[in-house]
Amino acid sequence: MLNISRSGYYEYLQRKPSKRALENEVLRAEIQEIFKEHKGRYGSLRVTKVLEKKGIKV
Repeated sequence: MLNISRSGYYEYLQRKPSKRALENEVLRAEIQEIFKEHKGRYGSLRVTKVLEKKGIKV
């Protein structure tokens, strides 16, 4: 149906997450923490400023 080989599919399942995917997960957790910490009142600009103060480039 999707024109994917069986071996390619199982290789995909065993593949480790990329460096970028791991970095995105860390960033996502940090953003969620900031958002909860400020009771959902911070938007993208404020969250970005807090991340920059913490030394995280986005």
